[in-house]
Amino acid sequence: MSKVLLCTTKEASHPFIFLNTKVEINTYEELCFYIYNNTVLISKSSISDKLFDWIRDELDMPQLAAKLAALSNKTSFVQDLLVEILNEGDYYEPEEITTYIEAWQKYRKLSPNQRKKLKADGYLGYRRYIKAASIYDEILEEKDSIEDKVFIGNVYHNRAVASANNLNTEEAKKYFLKAYEYNQNEESLRSYLIVYASTSDTAALKQEMRRFDLGEDEFESLMIEIGDSNEDVREMTIYSMLQRAIYNRMNKDMIDYDKRMDIILGQLKDEFREQAI
Repeated sequence: MSKVLLCTTKEASHPFIFLNTKVEINTYEELCFYIYNNTVLISKSSISDKLFDWIRDELDMPQLAAKLAALSNKTSFVQDLLVEILNEGDYYEPEEITTYIEAWQKYRKLSPNQRKKLKADGYLGYRRYIKAASIYDEILEEKDSIEDKVFIGNVYHNRAVASANNLNTEEAKKYFLKAYEYNQNEESLRSYLIVYASTSDTAALKQEMRRFDLGEDEFESLMIEIGDSNEDVREMTIYSMLQRAIYNRMNKDMIDYDKRMDIILGQLKDEFREQAI
């Protein structure tokens, strides 16, 4: 969900940083918003004395800090601490907090692999591709014991997205194909063909599409999908930028292709360096 961050409490002079996502928090309202939308990525180790001290000293909320410190010794569930934070102010309405609690109760009933996928999806959303990939791999190691084939396919699909964003095109192609094998989702097939296009010429792409009984109309549609974006390339994910670069190359616009690839490689280096920290 989206929400306007109207901050009425004190702004911290030094932000609190959630190290696994590199998100910086400067106010109580930002903390609430992050908690509400990222619970699966918050471990109890990150809700510790360091956060309690920051809440007390930087947000000037000593009562909340004391409550959390006392509660942390009594509960084994990090979500109990998070609900305490959400309840302290009025950023979220009581009904919204109730919805949050109910959603978390449903989460606890999910299978371990379902919970892992939600966590990996969260990391994928924050462009923590290496971390996301490692969790998807953990799930796929147990795929023979998972009956839900669509679920396995969706894991393969997101694993492929992580590979594509790290420009591992061969791995991405393999995983998108496996995804389509399991989930029969056209999005997985089209994603495979988009990545295939990044390493092939037009003739080879058309031949590959015929293998899936896709003709000229589908080829034109795919080319439109690759090129149809008005977003600034710097605001896209690397995978989206790659699509635009493919479009340039297939239209023999090598100047723009080279420019986009320079941007992609530069951002890839930055993101890989950040993920390695």
